[in-house]
Amino acid sequence: MPSTTVRFPQPLLERVDAIARRLGVNRNQFVIRACQEAIARNAGTWPEGFFRPALAAGDLALLRATGRDLERSIHTARRNRGPAPS
Repeated sequence: MPSTTVRFPQPLLERVDAIARRLGVNRNQFVIRACQEAIARNAGTWPEGFFRPALAAGDLALLRATGRDLERSIHTARRNRGPAPS
């Protein structure tokens, strides 16, 4: 089974360990179960309003223009694949 490293703040880790002990499982089993439950609760759903911009029209226009400028800069700086397609 693959593994990963997760760093917890000490107070949170202490709470995780206490609950895991109470449930009779080790820390790893507890974290796996918690992740599985979180995924099951959120499977296929996005938070309400996730795709709706919460910016004023002027701010949104500025963000879009800045994004286009950044994209142009990246395409201009490409070195190993030739010019980007238009």
